[in-house]
Amino acid sequence: MRRGLALVTLVLFAVTGCAGVPSGSQVVGGRVTGHRQPIDDPYVRVIPVGPGRDWDPGKIITAFQAASGSFDGPNGDHKVAREYLACGGCWQPGISTVVYDRIEQTSVQIGGARASVTVEVDQLGKIGSDGQYIADSHRLKVTYQLRQDAQKQWRISWLPQELLLSRNDVNRAFRTLDLYFFSPDRQVKVLVPNPVFIPMVNRTWLSQQLVKQLLGGPTTWLRGAAVRTGFPGGTQLRRLDISGGVATVDLSRQARSGDLRNMSIQLMWTLRQLREVDQLKLEIEGKPVEVPGAGGTVQSASVWAGYDPDGQGDVPRGWVRTADGRLARLDSSVPQVLLPKLRVSHPAISYDARQVAAVSKSGDTVTVTDMTTGGTRVVLHAKLAGGRFCKPSWDLHGNVWAVESNSRGSRLWEITPGTTKIAVDGWTLAPYPVRALRISRDGTRAAAIVQMGQVSQVQLGRVDPAPTGGLQAEGFIAINSDLSAAVDLTWRDADHLAVIGATDGNPSPLLYDVPVGGGAIQPIMGPGGDMKAVAAYPGAPLLVAQHVASPQPLDNVCWLSDKYGEWKCYDRTSAPAYPG
Repeated sequence: MRRGLALVTLVLFAVTGCAGVPSGSQVVGGRVTGHRQPIDDPYVRVIPVGPGRDWDPGKIITAFQAASGSFDGPNGDHKVAREYLACGGCWQPGISTVVYDRIEQTSVQIGGARASVTVEVDQLGKIGSDGQYIADSHRLKVTYQLRQDAQKQWRISWLPQELLLSRNDVNRAFRTLDLYFFSPDRQVKVLVPNPVFIPMVNRTWLSQQLVKQLLGGPTTWLRGAAVRTGFPGGTQLRRLDISGGVATVDLSRQARSGDLRNMSIQLMWTLRQLREVDQLKLEIEGKPVEVPGAGGTVQSASVWAGYDPDGQGDVPRGWVRTADGRLARLDSSVPQVLLPKLRVSHPAISYDARQVAAVSKSGDTVTVTDMTTGGTRVVLHAKLAGGRFCKPSWDLHGNVWAVESNSRGSRLWEITPGTTKIAVDGWTLAPYPVRALRISRDGTRAAAIVQMGQVSQVQLGRVDPAPTGGLQAEGFIAINSDLSAAVDLTWRDADHLAVIGATDGNPSPLLYDVPVGGGAIQPIMGPGGDMKAVAAYPGAPLLVAQHVASPQPLDNVCWLSDKYGEWKCYDRTSAPAYPG
């Protein structure tokens, strides 16, 4: 019987929540993500079909591309897709995965026993061999070469080494999980998440691959931020068993020279994303080890709760700007003004809530003010011709990061806890105006809105040690291909942003949850009106500044109640802020 191109699908239950390259999704209220992902999200496995008899070159390529989306075989090595090849060793996918939104065959040429098929795709981005996603939207053309075998059947003789997968294939076949590493600063007990895309071959393979990638270190992109790991070089995974909620991780002999405590922290935080893991048992060469501070050979997730990437302690109050320009804290139903004489624009609050960095009304000056005394300790004036500052951002060390931009580019400044103002080295966004910049709580990453021609793009950069001894922000990569007109952003938690922006499909600015690892964006039910600014803090309500035109023009800051999923507004306020 002649086989068709139809693919058989099975719905299996996967370990984690859906991955996803940037795409719209259902509108949600409140919090959309957590560090433990739901186990009951369905995993749809494609059962691919091998080549049929006397298929023409165009049909062979179409079917091959469909089969490529199935990571079948014991190690996900695309067993059926290889049946379409003229030589088994001429295709070694894994260099990277091209993620596309639309594909079409633009040319099929046949000459005797040889043929070529050209396809064009609307590329969204790439997943590197290390699992790092980078958005890179453009039109891509690829040509496949085919030849007839001894039975006069067409087979592929040359093809790109990269996988070409549709957005839907990636959403179905991959999972996005975090690897956890330590901040470069040993005084900061905050882990740094490193999101990676991992193909879902099967549940056992996924958990093993997760640990293997953790042992291999951070992705090439994050490595530049000098994050630390407790695993010595060359450490291998000998065995991983998960039973009764306990993950037993057996490491090779190299682990003996490592920091048992740090290795355990990284393993526990990485594996606890899997719902079936509640505890960790660490072994080296088959022998259980007792980890200092773990209370025995079996460790619970709560033992290392103090290393939460989102920090510990009470959730802080939010801040707003009143109609007359004063800074007010959201202590009750009425914002409380603490310094009646202080006037601010675009305020940023330090993590200890003792200082405020603000931009002048004209936009060309940044001041840092002590909120206890009201005294100003630093004044920074723009140096670029026509330069204007966006809202500053604080890091955990008490440094203020401020970007000034004009129509031709930008410049980044760091204001230290004293009075020193430093022009930051390695500012790779210098050729572009920057609309917003926020430093992550762990101090290793910077989220920015970059004006590139007509597009306001969300990008993620590294905060690296500079050759001069200070810090620099570089290595910026696009993390989303759908948001083309971003207005404002903030860190929602350690690996998610809240972004106000528009897409090609919806030109009106909406509020989105945006994973920094390249996962699917999700619109959040906003407060309505013309949204201008957003502020967030882990565990705290989202704050959004809106402008409403009727019944009279009015600016409000609205807060989102996670408990009730409702927005409530403070009239005649603007410029929302949380510490950071």
